[in-house]
Formats: sequence, C-alpha cells, structure tokens
Amino acid sequence: MAKHTTGHVEDTRFYKAMGQAKMRRYKSMVALLLLLTLTGCWSRYEVQNMNYATAVGIDYVDGQYTIYVQLLDFSTVAKLEGQQKAEQPPVWVGKGEGSSFTEAANDLYSTSQQRLNWGQISAILFSERLMKENKVGEVLELINRYREIRYLAWLFSTREPLEEILLATPYFRLSPKASILLNPEQNFRQRSILAPVRLQQFVLDSHEKARTSYIPELSLRKGQWQESNKPKELLRYSGIQVYELGNYYARMDLKDLSGLPWLSTHTIRVPLDLFTEVKLAAVLVAEKPEYDVTPIVKLDKAFFDISVNVKAGINELHTDLTEKEITQMAQEKIEEQIRKTYQTAFKEGIDIYNLGESLYRRHPHQWKHIATGKQQLVLNQDSLRHVKVEVNIVYPGRYKLHEHGESTS
Repeated sequence: MAKHTTGHVEDTRFYKAMGQAKMRRYKSMVALLLLLTLTGCWSRYEVQNMNYATAVGIDYVDGQYTIYVQLLDFSTVAKLEGQQKAEQPPVWVGKGEGSSFTEAANDLYSTSQQRLNWGQISAILFSERLMKENKVGEVLELINRYREIRYLAWLFSTREPLEEILLATPYFRLSPKASILLNPEQNFRQRSILAPVRLQQFVLDSHEKARTSYIPELSLRKGQWQESNKPKELLRYSGIQVYELGNYYARMDLKDLSGLPWLSTHTIRVPLDLFTEVKLAAVLVAEKPEYDVTPIVKLDKAFFDISVNVKAGINELHTDLTEKEITQMAQEKIEEQIRKTYQTAFKEGIDIYNLGESLYRRHPHQWKHIATGKQQLVLNQDSLRHVKVEVNIVYPGRYKLHEHGESTS
C-alpha cells in the first residue's frame, strides 16, 4: 500500500513538470511571434555615413538659383582641454544650380559622396541679388516645406561672394562653429551694435503689420588681424538689408545705425565715445538700456516721444570732467545718434525703430487712417518729436568723479 502511494506521487510530479515545460515553450513561441511584428529601424543611417551641412548660401542669377552648402568634419570640431590643433579644420563648400531651390539641391546630390543631412544647419545666407529680386519669400516657402531645416537657424545677407563668406574661419585654428556666421551671440554680448536675427523671428516680423524687419549683412575685413605675419580675413557686420511685408526696400550701412542699439530690447553692451570738439574726452560702456515710445496723433500726423534710460560705466577719461559734464555729454550724444539714424532711415522710407508699430498697437484705427503706401508708413520728417535721455554713471572705474571741480584717478 505504501509503495502504491509513492508511485502515485511520483506520477503527479512527472505530469506537473511536463505541464511546466509545455507552458515555457508556449511563452517562448508567443514572444517570438511578437518580435516578428516589430518594424525595427529599417531606415536608420549610421552617423559616419552622412555629410552634415552647417550653413547654406542662396543666390539668384539670370533666373537660376545657386546654392552653396558648407560642410564640416565634426570630428575636428571638438577640442580637448590643453590640446592645440596642428592645422585648420577643413571646410568644404559645394555648389549646386537649378531653376528652383530643390533642383539646385538635387544638383548637389549628384556629386555628394554620402547622404547629405540638412538638420544641422545653423546659418542661412542670402545674396543681395536674391533680395533685390524679391525671391526671399519663395525661398522661405521652399525651406518651410523642407522639414529637415529648422527655423532656429541664424539669418544673414551679404554683397560679397557667398563661397568666400562660407569659407571664412576664425583664428586659433578653431572650427567655423566659433565664427560670427554660426555663433553670433558671443560677439553681440561684447558689442551690441547689431542684433543677430533667427529665421523664425524674421518670418514673424516680415508678416506683421506696421513692423520693419531686417537681415544683418556680413562682409570680410582684411588686414585688421594677422597670423604669423600673414593677413587674416575675418567676418564682420557691415550693415542691414531692410524688409517689410516680404518686400525689399533698402540697405543701410553700419555707420548709419548708431542709434539702433538704444531702442532695442536685445542690447547688452554698447560703447560710447565722447568728444570735446575733435579730441576724445571719455569712453563709456552702457549696458541694457531701457526705452519707452509714446505715440501722439495731431491733425492726421503721427508724432512720437521717446525716453531712454541708460546705466553706464567709464572706461577711459582723457580730460578733466565732472560727473555732471560727462552725463550731459553722454545724453546729448545718444540723442544725436538716435535722431541721425532716424533721419537717414526716413530718407529711404524706412521705419527703423518700428515707431509705427507702437501707434498700431495702441491706436489701430488712427494708424489705419494715417498709414500710406505699400510700406504703410505713418512717419514724416518731424515725427520724432521729443527724445529724453537719462544717463546714470554707476561705475566710474578707477576715477573719482566730483559734481564740481576736477576728477582724479
């Protein structure tokens, strides 16, 4: 009787083990079938098998688009601490032509040895010819459809050959990623004369009523810097190309834009040179100016009162001036720059400070009644009425300024 019980127990264990084995095989088969339903990364491309465009230049000549694409070897971009590059990282620039932007890109593909990736573009460069032909809107339409190019790219213009701008490299054998073209913010933080513009912001501004948008212009400056007694060509700002509602209007030179930083919310740091007759008296550095525009309509004419508050420090002092005298000189100089830039722009029919927008935002019905022409301009020769500038010297440097009498170091 005992033996029969033992045999029954062993049979039970055997059938239980068999059932567990079948269950494991069943689960394995189900898992295998589930794996077969996964799509996987069939369209995946290896990083080393692609070429990455970092900037693109677009020209328009004789009814044909010409695009220039800048390629970088990203293995040369990274810099290890304490390690100096033995030679300048290579920069490749390709050229494609066609009756449209896409056709020109396809022309480039014919000699591209690997897949060309547009997702890393940091800058877009327009030629002056392209803008004067009013082809910017057409190009932007194509870029908008080309999903790889992002709207965070920086936007520039130039009157020089596009390939020369794209081939320019910074000093110390750094990658072009450190140049004004691909990284303009570093330069702007130190000298905020002309704010860089992203493609996204330009598109928004150029379609806003009563708002003027511009594209910063780049050029090459030769001879200011040398590398081992060899002149080095470096990028610089040389002016702006002005757009409004998708139409090209005019170019303004950088020397005519001295008033622009004082009425910009982006300004970080602006140098200010003060002269007594022809002699340099002092050099100030202003930081983050604040301003306010008050629109006024009288007899169907628009007028604007502007107030500007500036905090400044003294970098150099070459004559015996009191704090009050320096403050007065700085206020007069800033007002002069604001008015000069306004008059220069007005002669070209440009609302450089977007004064009309302040009227449009506060009194849209009055703006609509006054605005004229395709530019919807509301300005006249005397529209800039009162300009009140208040300068506070918050950092005299090593100089001890007195309200009256001489200043000492």
